Amino acid sequence: MPKVFEGYTVIELADRRNQFVGKLMSDSGARVIQIEPVTGSDGRFTGPYVNDQPDPDNCLDYWWYNTGKESLAIDITRLPGQDLLRRLLATADLFVESTRPGTLAEYGLDYAAVSKTNPQLIYASLTDFGQDGPWVGMTMNDPAHLALGGQMGSTGYSEPKTTPIGGQGRQAYNMASIMMLHTITAALFERLGSNLGQHLDVSIHDCCAVCTERAVSYWMWYDEPFLRQTGQHAAPTYRTSNQMQAADGRFAIVTTPRFNQNSWVKMIDWMKEKGVAGELEEPQWMDEFYRAEQVRHGTAVADGIKRLIATETAEQVFLRGQGMGLPWVDIRRPEENLTKDHYKERGFWVDVQHEEIGKAVPYPKGFFLSDELGMSPARRAPHLGEHTSSILTTDLGLTAAQVEILTTTGVAR
Repeated sequence: MPKVFEGYTVIELADRRNQFVGKLMSDSGARVIQIEPVTGSDGRFTGPYVNDQPDPDNCLDYWWYNTGKESLAIDITRLPGQDLLRRLLATADLFVESTRPGTLAEYGLDYAAVSKTNPQLIYASLTDFGQDGPWVGMTMNDPAHLALGGQMGSTGYSEPKTTPIGGQGRQAYNMASIMMLHTITAALFERLGSNLGQHLDVSIHDCCAVCTERAVSYWMWYDEPFLRQTGQHAAPTYRTSNQMQAADGRFAIVTTPRFNQNSWVKMIDWMKEKGVAGELEEPQWMDEFYRAEQVRHGTAVADGIKRLIATETAEQVFLRGQGMGLPWVDIRRPEENLTKDHYKERGFWVDVQHEEIGKAVPYPKGFFLSDELGMSPARRAPHLGEHTSSILTTDLGLTAAQVEILTTTGVAR
């Protein structure tokens, strides 16, 4: 099955900020050559590791973000390394980089320089604050971006005195990487007509600032801040918690919407079965408008649901609630989804062979299913410098003797 970015060559000068861009393109068919220092990119040293043994080739975080890529380990702070990168860029379709603004200009590898030899090159820069502006020299990390960008103002617990909590799993970097992929895709379409590349300047901070849902617009219109809500969306006023404990001690997310008549009757029958309906059995609760007012201003419905949830396991709450058209879900640990039938039936997981540990490892296949286009990891993430020799000889035409000189002098690995 063909993939979206088949036929494109991407040179990725990556760190933890932008390596997700290359992964998405690699899983979608592009050839992605990752340029990393001879000591290894920082993504190799974040952990966790296989069997808790630190090893740059067995970092699980690196595995996930770098599936299907090729590793070219060279020192671009030295002239020979800069020349190797320059030669690769001369024939590439895309260059994805995240260095501090101005760094590559010192090496003669900025867009103005490399576009002279390859005017079709799309040069995509993902940095903390963009290429200019008063904050251009500041240094950030993922949690700092979530704080400064506004997300942490809306995430965490309802209690005002508790510390805000940022989303886990590199949310700032991931948001920015996905938005960069949008800009790359648009630039590729534009290039079909103009036959020219361009410099894409993507700021992680800007990406975070536009992903605060309604918080910014609500402030602009009403001059009121959103308040953090435990386990649910931030809102201008505090709402009843929708996290309820089930009979097995686990929790479920249980909303109290304006029930349609069908789902309401089914839920009340469920409550009667468990002997917890209470006042909700009374005739006035069959009136949809009465219910809506009570849900909005009272606690009787929420209290009744809480009694019901306490009689069932969290998974049964999910299965039976969904069967009634109610958006109720059990709160799971990520690893629990490995065994769920839903994922198996949709082919969500794909086994990627890791010969270094002697077995295949399940990976998420992609973000979509399609009869026309595929998205899936082609192979495991590369070992450090795994493709250095083949890229230097096959792509750049160096001899084995020249490659040996580069490796013995520390320019390549």
